[in-house]
Amino acid sequence: MAAETSADAHLPVSIVLLKLHLELFWEKICLTLFSSSTESTASTQSTTATPPTTTNEDPPTTTTLDLESAWDLYLMAGLLSLIGVLYTMRRQRAAFLQQQQQQPPPVQAPVQ
Repeated sequence: MAAETSADAHLPVSIVLLKLHLELFWEKICLTLFSSSTESTASTQSTTATPPTTTNEDPPTTTTLDLESAWDLYLMAGLLSLIGVLYTMRRQRAAFLQQQQQQPPPVQAPVQ
């Protein structure tokens, strides 16, 4: 809806939609790969039937950044790396072409 009302919002909306599609795809892959192992684990746990233990401890907090919270930082780092690689390749190509232009053409031997 935002992309339809404003032309400036088209790129951010497309990036977020791509992220959502990639997350959904990853979720489907994880479900198909790990669904058989979790079902067998769940069936063996239900036969032993141990009562769950509850504690009043706080869940552990993490201070590290995960992919879901900082995906835009990874995207910017990747794009910056790509720009750096393309810039380096272009400069090397320009230096090579300049070097070729400065060299005199090879002298051919006269044909007798």
